[in-house]
Amino acid sequence: MKVLISLAAGGLASVIAKVADSEAKWQIGVGIFVGGCILILQLLGDLINQVRDFKAVLPQHNAQTQETVVRSFAQISEATKFYSEMERLPSDGVAALATSAVEVVSRGPDIMRRFAEELMRRLAVDMEALKSGGVDCAGENHDWLLTLTNCAMNSIDTTSTLSLVDRDFWNSGPADRYLQAQREAIARGVTVRRLFLVADSADLNDDLRQLSQEQEELGIETRVVVRTQLPQNVRRGLVDEFIVFDKATCYEIEQDQLHVNTSTRVRAQEEHVRLRTQRFAELWDAGVPTQTVGTPAGE
Repeated sequence: MKVLISLAAGGLASVIAKVADSEAKWQIGVGIFVGGCILILQLLGDLINQVRDFKAVLPQHNAQTQETVVRSFAQISEATKFYSEMERLPSDGVAALATSAVEVVSRGPDIMRRFAEELMRRLAVDMEALKSGGVDCAGENHDWLLTLTNCAMNSIDTTSTLSLVDRDFWNSGPADRYLQAQREAIARGVTVRRLFLVADSADLNDDLRQLSQEQEELGIETRVVVRTQLPQNVRRGLVDEFIVFDKATCYEIEQDQLHVNTSTRVRAQEEHVRLRTQRFAELWDAGVPTQTVGTPAGE
């Protein structure tokens, strides 16, 4: 608009110049000059106002830009850290997991998709729990037991109670798979020791000797402890079932009063493992080779 006004003023001056005398032309020129100056001043004023407005919003704009840049770099740093950590995992396993998960979620039926999502959610929960050195689940988790057995490289020290329920376990399919995994561990140089825990001397019978003999034939070292015959200083400690893998991780089963396995936990905290390792050593030293125990009187 200001430019149009200036052009109009210039055009008017041109018309007047043709009809006016010299003095009038000079006066008109002065007027046009003054008008031009006013126009320039208006334009400068607008420019100053725009610069002032820009300076007012510039800090906010800079802050937003800086925040965006910092957030972007943080995301890049997080992604870089993630991929750096991923390189420490078995590449084939991670790739297979990702590929299979995407395929099931994108192509499978709804129930399989939900099932796959639930498995991944549980895996994420377990991994998060393992960051603090332990993970728990309800009931007895045979998959964890077999996996830890397959991962052991040095030693497996295990206690085994022999209630009626536990005796039935050794005649089950999970027990066969467990013993097979221990046999394979022994083949790769792992020392496997099993300590049978019995309530009293009446449990030192032919069934126990046969069970221990079968396991010794697999290369497992066995001993037996009668709880009521433990020395007083040893009897005060833990006598429940637990397994120590490589003296670094514990697999533990909690039972109720009916000897039903109610929960499973895996612990890798250094102090916890140290105490379990020490406890196994105490019980092992207090035990005797299973094949040397006598038959209780009256049999």
